[in-house]
Amino acid sequence: MQTTTSFNPGNAPDLLSGILSVEVRNEDKITEQDRLFCQNQQDMLYKTLDRIDRWYAIFKEEAEQYRAERNFSYDDNGKISMRDFYSLRNGKDDYSHNEFKPFDVLNDLVDKNHNANSNFANRIIAYFNRTYNVSVPEQRINEKTLRMGFRPVYGTYVDAVIEHLGGKSFRETAVEELLARVAKVVKPSCWSKVKTELKKDKIVFPEIIRFDDFYLQYNKCQINYNYSGELETLCAGIAYGADDVLCGSSDMIIRFDRNNVSVNDWYDLTTTNAEQIRFYKNGRIDVKFKDSATAESCFKRLRLDEITLPEN
Repeated sequence: MQTTTSFNPGNAPDLLSGILSVEVRNEDKITEQDRLFCQNQQDMLYKTLDRIDRWYAIFKEEAEQYRAERNFSYDDNGKISMRDFYSLRNGKDDYSHNEFKPFDVLNDLVDKNHNANSNFANRIIAYFNRTYNVSVPEQRINEKTLRMGFRPVYGTYVDAVIEHLGGKSFRETAVEELLARVAKVVKPSCWSKVKTELKKDKIVFPEIIRFDDFYLQYNKCQINYNYSGELETLCAGIAYGADDVLCGSSDMIIRFDRNNVSVNDWYDLTTTNAEQIRFYKNGRIDVKFKDSATAESCFKRLRLDEITLPEN
């Protein structure tokens, strides 16, 4: 781990001051594979930004010849601001209004500069979210203040990731966030009279999903689009609670089709300790484990024993 220590030049370093002045770089808290990904993204971004800047300089030079005529100015982000942007004749009787004017191109290049920077920021964040199953918020770049020629460094977004962890490891954070999502999905509604229950080798999850009313008319159970996330969260929770892994999703349900769900049969699962899952028309989902002890362990690991019904 690389550290930097600051001492007063010319004086013998004070041990306590030296310890307190040690600064651990956030970049040292990620793996070499993480760094390689981030550096590759940064290198590709810089190539694109160099091209954008080159064209911007060319068209800006072209635009300058119209400055006296058009009386325009540049915004902080490099866009051209002028009155009567599209009125190019200015009372002239010649044909200059048919000439190419670089103003739209310049402003489009500014937009492309912003989009490239935004893509970079969110690719870095998405990488860590995807790799470590955390939920670092999307980073927003202010398009009004982002100047042309700016070169971001990936460390800025690594800092945002590490700050999100709050001193915890990636896994600790991922587990906490997953448990919070599961708690939200299984929380009984204000009118509910049932809650998640442990029944021997099964856990019964009531009112988790809804099927699309239109397809139900034709006896086809298609999961309502708004409830797909609930199923994904439940599957992720089951994978963690049963097998202590953080890669669970509906993909672990063998031969499952969310657009045509069977409500009569059990589906097999790819997880080791959770063996089967079953869906019901009323939105209930049952999960069967290899034995009662495993079911109880999952129930407690997901803190489902802490669920209470709303008070009337």
